Amino acid sequence: MAHNKANIFSLWIINKSGGLVYNKDFVGKAQLEVNALLKISGMFHGMHAISKEFAPQIPGECGGIEVIEADGFKFFCFESATGIKFLCSTESSFHNATAFLEAVYVRYTDYVLKNPFYEVDQFGIGQPIRVERFDLILESLIKEWNP
Repeated sequence: MAHNKANIFSLWIINKSGGLVYNKDFVGKAQLEVNALLKISGMFHGMHAISKEFAPQIPGECGGIEVIEADGFKFFCFESATGIKFLCSTESSFHNATAFLEAVYVRYTDYVLKNPFYEVDQFGIGQPIRVERFDLILESLIKEWNP
């Protein structure tokens, strides 16, 4: 049963230093090359940090960019308490992305961080995520959310 009548196109996970550690396309073929994905994730990380400081509220109290809307798609961001960013691109009519990204975060903590073979270095940056069980769990999650 789909939660939405709109598709989730892709999912990205960005570590707290701005490096892309995971990306997965769910609908259609990959649209961008790996180098472009790495550049965009780094730029988004920087824009997210700047938005926290220059928001019209008290600096440091803003959560940063949560959604970018464009013609034909939306780009949503959920930042964990540890600074890991979970992003998804969706169709324009997609709603409740926060719930989807929080569900991804729960699976990330269960299947990636608790995996004894996944290493997070001393700076908490983490390596690219290559955990087969995580991929399988995300595939089933996407089937729940995409029409």
